Amino acid sequence: MNKTLGRLGVAAAATAMVVGLSGLPAGAGDISGNIMVTGEATCDTATGTWDIEWTVSNDERIPQLTSTPSGIDFPFLTATIDDAVMSGAATGTVADLIGDSVGPQESTSATVTGIANATGDVMLTVDYSWGEGEQTYSGVAVGDVTLDGSCTPPPTTSAPSTTVEPTTTTAVAADAVAARPTFTG
Repeated sequence: MNKTLGRLGVAAAATAMVVGLSGLPAGAGDISGNIMVTGEATCDTATGTWDIEWTVSNDERIPQLTSTPSGIDFPFLTATIDDAVMSGAATGTVADLIGDSVGPQESTSATVTGIANATGDVMLTVDYSWGEGEQTYSGVAVGDVTLDGSCTPPPTTSAPSTTVEPTTTTAVAADAVAARPTFTG
């Protein structure tokens, strides 16, 4: 066997092992299909308003790892939420999500409370980015919930009315003549 070919074979095997250990096969750096937005609406029966808990999750898996090691940064697999805007039956920005990072197999949540008099679909559009340096990418994920109009405040009950009868007090002044002092002498 030729020593040069033997060394090339060892070098090729070592290169293949390093590429395999990197855990990033071609296309693995595109997480755009793995960012999911879900919402869950609940009725606050005390106020008759809706609360929506929005969750942004990253379903990306790191090849050859069964769990994501803590303390290790995966910039090409981690999404940073740049904007989160509700539209439809309720509108507004979900500021608590903006700036959050969602790594592989992680999620982040925020709850919007006090949505009154709303019926219909509410969509949350999340703009996110991933990568680092000159290799930065962006994507959009949308989730929605339906508010069915069943969230109403409890009926108000009026307290029984009580009528208070006015009372009058009459004070009688003492006779002014009897109260006048008399002087002698």
